[in-house]
Amino acid sequence: MTCLITGDSTRLITPCVCPLRSASMQEQAFLKSVIAEFRRSGLEEATLQQIYLQYVALCRIEGVQPPSMSETMAVCLRLGASRLLLVESCRNDLYLRVRINVSQDDILYALRED
Repeated sequence: MTCLITGDSTRLITPCVCPLRSASMQEQAFLKSVIAEFRRSGLEEATLQQIYLQYVALCRIEGVQPPSMSETMAVCLRLGASRLLLVESCRNDLYLRVRINVSQDDILYALRED
């Protein structure tokens, strides 16, 4: 863990921040959608279908063409392979359960606009 001192605040940087910052735009948008769904539902777990609806809404807000479900599944599985997400290994459908494996605060910190 490294410590970042900016102005009058100190922030501990966890090792997961660098991979989050270097993630593709689709992966970053997907992570934002995961957090949005968790906040909407109040739970720390969601299905791919629920996250996909948030993902499509986010893409529309940003004026980007929403990806297909299979592209979204590929993004989810890539994030699962990098261990940023915990993804059920036995299912590959709309009801695939997804959890984050890092702090929501770390994700929001890494993806914030500077």
